[in-house]
Amino acid sequence: MPLLHIRNEVKPLLKMKIGLFTDPHYCNADVLCKTRRPRLSIQKMRCALDEFKKNNVDICICLGDITDRAPNATKEEGLECFKEVLALINSYGIPFYFVPGNHDYGVATGEELERLIGSALPPYTADVCGIRFIALDANYRSDMNRYDVAGVLWTDSNLPPDQIAYLSTALAESPYPCVVLSHENLDPNIPRTVHIIKNAEQARDIIRASGKVKAVLQGHYHKGADNMIDGIRYLTLPAMCEGEQNSYCILEF
Repeated sequence: MPLLHIRNEVKPLLKMKIGLFTDPHYCNADVLCKTRRPRLSIQKMRCALDEFKKNNVDICICLGDITDRAPNATKEEGLECFKEVLALINSYGIPFYFVPGNHDYGVATGEELERLIGSALPPYTADVCGIRFIALDANYRSDMNRYDVAGVLWTDSNLPPDQIAYLSTALAESPYPCVVLSHENLDPNIPRTVHIIKNAEQARDIIRASGKVKAVLQGHYHKGADNMIDGIRYLTLPAMCEGEQNSYCILEF
C-alpha cells in the first residue's frame, strides 16, 4: 500500500503541542452502559477546544468514538450528532486529525465518514512540525473485513496485513521522529485483554525495531493507561464520556 500523506504542515519547531481527546460517544442519550454520559460530551468537547485554543496547540486529534447510537435512534440521527461535533471542531480553526473507533462505524460507513470529515481514513501519515504521525485503523474482524462491512464486533479488532506493511514502510521512510495513533489498544498491559488488537505484538515489534517512535496514542479502554514499553510511551487516554468529569490533555513533543 503506498503511503498516503494528508494535510501535511511541515514547520519544524523546537516544540509542538497536541490537543488530544477520545471516546466522547456523543449522542442524544443521558446514560449509556450505566457510567457513560453521552449527551454531556458536546459541552466537554467545547471546554477541551477552548483550552486547546488558549494554549495554541498546533493540532487537535480525536482517537475515535466521536459518536454513539442512542437507543432507538435512526441512522440519520446518529449522523447528525457526528455532523454537530465536526461543526464544533471546525469552528475553532485548529487542524484536526481523526482516527475512527468501533462506534463510529456503528453510525456511518467508511465512505460516509470520509465525506463528513473531508479527508481519508487511516492508514495515513501526516508530517507536522517535524513529527510524523502514523494513523492506523484496527476496526477489522479476524476475517479482515472492516466493521462497516461485516458488522461491529469490538472484541475482535485486528490490523490487516496491508496496514502492518504500511506501518513498516511509513516508519522506515520517515525523516522525522514518529507518533503512532490507534483507537484500539497496542499496549499489552491493558487489564481487559478484549480491548487489545489481536495482532498488536506484530505491530509493536515493528515499532520497537524502527527506533523512531516517541509515543503510541490510543483510546478505547475507558479507564485509560500509561505504560513504558521498550522505552516508548504507550498512552491510553481516559474516555471523555465517562461520568460528569471531563478528560482531555495537551501533549508537548
